[in-house]
Amino acid sequence: MTITIKKLPELKETYFIDEAKAIPTAHWGIVQSGAGYLGPHMNRQSGRGIMAGWALTVECPNDNNMASFVALQYMRDIATQGRFVMVLAPPSDSKPTETAMWTYVHSSMGWEVGFTGAVIAGHMRDADEIIVKLKNEFSVFSYGGNPVPAVREPAGQIGFPVNINGVTINTGDLIIGDNDGVIVIPGNDVEKAIEACREEIVEEVNLLQHVREGMGAVDVLNLRDDLKGKVNLVE
Repeated sequence: MTITIKKLPELKETYFIDEAKAIPTAHWGIVQSGAGYLGPHMNRQSGRGIMAGWALTVECPNDNNMASFVALQYMRDIATQGRFVMVLAPPSDSKPTETAMWTYVHSSMGWEVGFTGAVIAGHMRDADEIIVKLKNEFSVFSYGGNPVPAVREPAGQIGFPVNINGVTINTGDLIIGDNDGVIVIPGNDVEKAIEACREEIVEEVNLLQHVREGMGAVDVLNLRDDLKGKVNLVE
């Protein structure tokens, strides 16, 4: 068994991360029409606010997380200055993991080399320790907790596409996560998606201004035509 590493692609400037970090997933979900959403089972286990970073994809065989540690070492060795989110997933044809694929040790090591969080298509442990010792600044999203440790054997891939809930994720894609879930934006679509989010935010601000000026929900949302003859008031 071996671990294969694919060199990092050229990444966009980090100011895109700064801008993305100010936009909740709800807006990304609207402009993407739900595309890239990793599903309701991918939930926050630690961290606060909005997590944003470039994906570093890691495919680990079931219940074997050695490749994740090799990925952390690789990022330290190349001394990259980017802000990353590790996206760890088993092969798409494998069964669900039954052990903790991510730990406090991962999070602490990741924090030191520029990771802002991790997305685990499986389980993790040490959530309380991550929250306390890393001051809740490191975000981990997973399917839940599991105290059983994974094994460490040299197998897996780093930097190759992974699939989570039908969403293909490539290294260099933008990962956004908050308490509503996780959304993936393909790297080539980041600028366009950010611009669409800006427009969506302006539209929402204008909508709420109309509410403050006295308009009701039906008029603000232009629902009168859709509701004509379809609302009945009864005693």
